[in-house]
Parts: sequence; C-alpha cells; structure tokens
Amino acid sequence: MNNLSGFKTRTWCMAVILAAFAAGCGNSGDDGQIFGEASNNTGPGPAGAAPNLGTAAAFGIAATAGVTNTPTAPISHINGNVILDPLAQCNTVALDAAGGFGLCGGSPPTISGTVISSLFDPGNTRAQVRADMNAAFLSITPPAGPPAAGSRGGATNLPAGTTLGAPTGSAMVQGDNLFAPGIYQSLTSILITGDLTLDAQGNSNAVFIFQSSSTIGLANASRILLVNGAKASNVFWQASSSATLGTNSVWEGNIFASASITMLTGATSCGRLFAGAWVGGGGAFVFDSNVVSVPGNASAPASCQ
Repeated sequence: MNNLSGFKTRTWCMAVILAAFAAGCGNSGDDGQIFGEASNNTGPGPAGAAPNLGTAAAFGIAATAGVTNTPTAPISHINGNVILDPLAQCNTVALDAAGGFGLCGGSPPTISGTVISSLFDPGNTRAQVRADMNAAFLSITPPAGPPAAGSRGGATNLPAGTTLGAPTGSAMVQGDNLFAPGIYQSLTSILITGDLTLDAQGNSNAVFIFQSSSTIGLANASRILLVNGAKASNVFWQASSSATLGTNSVWEGNIFASASITMLTGATSCGRLFAGAWVGGGGAFVFDSNVVSVPGNASAPASCQ
C-alpha cells in the first residue's frame, strides 16, 4: 500500500513538472522568435519597444533648412503639425507669425495643423520637439552609428548595396520583399523597388525598424504594404543621410533622416517624415503634390494608423 501511494505521488509530481515545462516552452511572449515565424505575441516583438517620440509625436514633418514646395496641382498637404527650425522659410520666403506657411512664394502647402518656428511658438516648445526627435533618432540608431552612437543593436544584416522589394505579384521572399517584425540594418543604403510587404503576423503592436548607414529611397510607383495587423505608427526608418520618395510612390512608416527628405510628384506617406532629426545633421524638405499624414491623425485617411 505504501509503495502504491509513493508511486502515485511520484507520478503526480512528474505530471506537474512536465506541464510547467510545456507552458514555458510555449510562452507566446517570447521575443526571441525565429525570423519569419508566426507569433501570438502581443508585445512589440524582437525589435523591442518603439521609440518614445515625446512632443514630436504630433508632427508630420520637420526640417532644419526650410521647405520647398513646387506649385503643381494638387497642392501638397500635411495632416499634422510642422516644425521648421532654425530656418523658418518656405520657398525662401519667411513664414507667417500665425502658425502657417505664409506666402511661400505664391505656393504654400496646406495643413491640418500648425507650423511651429522661431516666428510662431506660442507654447515655447520647439526646442523640446527637436530634442525629442534627436532622442528618438538615436534610440533607433545602431550602437556603432552612423552618424553617431545609438542604442538599438541586434539587427539582422541586409546585403551590401541593399535593394529590396519586387514587382507586384511576385512570390514572397523573406528578407527581400517580405519582412517579419524585427530590426534590419544595411551597412550601405536602402532602395525599395516594386512592392515591399511588412507582415505583423497578427500582432498589431509589432515593431519594425530599418537602419541605413547611408540613404533611403523608394523608387517611382513603388509601395510599402502593411499586412496582418502591421501599422505605420509602429514602423521606423533611420537614414544616416537623406531620403527620397519617388514619383507616385506609397510610403508607410516614420522616417528619421539626419539630412534632407525629398518627395517627388504624387508621393504619399502615412508616417512622419523628419529631416534633420539628428542634432548634428540638417536638412531641407522638398514637396511636389504630396500628402503626409501622422498615423491616427483625425484628418488622415482612415487607413493610416
């Protein structure tokens, strides 16, 4: 009887141990998932937390060297605030003192928001906004830079001379035209041609971070596509120099560029575009019949989240 009782006790203990082991192995909160592997994780995923944008969160564009707007119909439009600092100019003309673009040489962009500059800063916030952009830029920059030491390591390396994307309808290839949540780094530039799909794998909180040691470009008529819960608000692109969005291209995600950002005719962005986001950089912003929206902004398209 004692032997039978001991056997039952040992069996029960082993069952408890095995159950605990199985639960640990199946933890859906594990951020160390294999690249491309489906996950039920509701956290940010292997990229870690999204950068804290602070006061910069409400801004659609930023530029340290002014704005140029080509007078092509339809007129460029920004859904969100704008900060132009220290150069408070649009088409080489000084901004107004009422939170707009001013005369802008006869071609001001339209805006659902306010233009903050040295000429209009009622909350005295422009220094804080620029500081928050710089902090966010460095928080998604590799530890070795460039252009300066950042704090976001652990990236998957992309091939040298990186060209991503593929023609519409192409087979999905991981690391080429299809990406799971994570951090990806090019030691040269990043150029996207055709379609590039970001797959959140059912996790609407999944974070994607792309780091370029040089430029970021989106070719003419190319697109970034978000699927399975991916949101532009959770996608971040760090450009160590400049960024260019091609004619009639469709951009998704937030660009932090240390230098200039250029949008060619008809390009659109669901995502903030910050030129001169790094305190040691500086850049202008060039518009030509474009739309830029802060994800989730009340005036943005409903699909821009």
